[in-house]
Amino acid sequence: MDDTAAHLVALCDLFAEHTGQSVSTVSRRATGSGDTIARLRRGRSITTRRAERTFQYLSEHWPETIEWPAHIPRPAPRRASDEPPEVAR
Repeated sequence: MDDTAAHLVALCDLFAEHTGQSVSTVSRRATGSGDTIARLRRGRSITTRRAERTFQYLSEHWPETIEWPAHIPRPAPRRASDEPPEVAR
């Protein structure tokens, strides 16, 4: 497992443990698929773009009651100009 996959698995495990959610729920909310973290555990890969979005999601929703692991780089908060425009419905 490469560092990116290992970091995502570790973050999702920690997030799930401290929020009482299952890892598959955290995976679904963070990656769009409840199976992504399980696939990473099995040695599968993730695209760079999807990994970046997942790190960003986890950072933005990280529980204040736990520290972000020091060995895992945390993405900077997005600025309002970084967010995609809302789609008019």
